Amino acid sequence: MLSEIRFFIGIKELLSHNNILSISGKSGTGKTTLALQLVGNLLTSEEPYKESCIWVQANEAFPVKRLRQILADYPEKLDYITENVFIIPQDNPIPTYLEQSSILQKITSPSTVLPPDLKCIVIDNISHHLRFEITQFTNLNCLVLLDSFYETQLLPLILFCKRNDIVLVLIHEVTYSPSQERVRPFFYKLYDRLETIDVVLSNVCNSEKKNMFISFNRLKWNFQFLIGNNGLSLC
Repeated sequence: MLSEIRFFIGIKELLSHNNILSISGKSGTGKTTLALQLVGNLLTSEEPYKESCIWVQANEAFPVKRLRQILADYPEKLDYITENVFIIPQDNPIPTYLEQSSILQKITSPSTVLPPDLKCIVIDNISHHLRFEITQFTNLNCLVLLDSFYETQLLPLILFCKRNDIVLVLIHEVTYSPSQERVRPFFYKLYDRLETIDVVLSNVCNSEKKNMFISFNRLKWNFQFLIGNNGLSLC
C-alpha cells in the first residue's frame, strides 16, 4: 500500500512544476475530499505553520464536518486549518454567474487585501454557474460567453496564481464525451486550452474502491483508493 504521506509529497512535487490542478469526476468519487486533504497537507507540511488558503464556494458549501472527520486525530492541524482557510462567500455558496465573476475578479484585483502567506485557492466548482448561464443563449452567443468566461474569470485567475506562486485547484462537474468514450469536465474544450495537472476520479464497478488517474505532460499515474472517515486511503 502506498502511504498517503508519500502520495501527497508526490502531488506537492508535481505542483512545483505546474501550480494549476484540475480535479474532475462524478458526484461521490471524492473530489472535495481530495481537495480538503491536499489543502491540509499544503498548509501543515512544514512547521511553523504560516500559510493560508481561499476556498471559493462556487456552488458547494465548504464541508466543515468532513474536514473535522478527516483531521479528528490531529486537533492542532484542525485548529490551524479552520482558522486559515478563508471561505468566500462566508455564509452561502455563490448564487449567480455574475456574482461569481465579481468575486473572482475581486480576488485578483491589486486593491484587494488577501490573507497573509496565501498558498492556495480552491474553487468548488468552477463551471456550475457557467453551465446554467449557457442554457440561456443561442449557439453563437454560447461561444461568446465561453470566450468571455475564459478572458474575464479563468485566465486572470490563472495568471494571478502563476505570478504569485499560488496553487490553484479547480473542481469540475463532468459530462460524458461519446467521441472519447469517457467522462470529461463540462466545457472540456475550454479547459483543454490550459496546461494543468489533471486528476480524474471514477467509481470501480461492483466495488467500494475508486480510481484516480493523474496526468501531467506525458506522464501518467493510476491509483485505487477508498474513502473513509479519515478521508482518502490509497490501496
